[in-house]
Amino acid sequence: MFKVKNGDFKKHRGEYLNGIVRKKGIKITILVRAAGFDRSSYYNHIKDPTLPDSVLDKYGKVLDYDFLALNDNPSDKHENEPEPTDFEGMKRSRDMWRDKYFAIKEVHLQSIKNNNK
Repeated sequence: MFKVKNGDFKKHRGEYLNGIVRKKGIKITILVRAAGFDRSSYYNHIKDPTLPDSVLDKYGKVLDYDFLALNDNPSDKHENEPEPTDFEGMKRSRDMWRDKYFAIKEVHLQSIKNNNK
């Protein structure tokens, strides 16, 4: 059985996608139709080590898997947000990052549980 590790996402996003697809057991034809791609695009995607977030997000919606929670560089998503200048803004920023941390932690723990089966 193919085991998917969170570190694989950092090394090769396409291979990580392929591992999740294999693990979920969904047929490629069904997956690509639902995600809005064709079958040949999927095979090109799994060869791409730097697969864009937008492509992963489309696959993630079909697979019910949050690839973006594994994103190495969360600042990419929040780069247009201004720095908080007041106490309430700092609390909102703190809460956002805390929630992000717990979401990533849940994905990681689920991955560990799945790998131990």
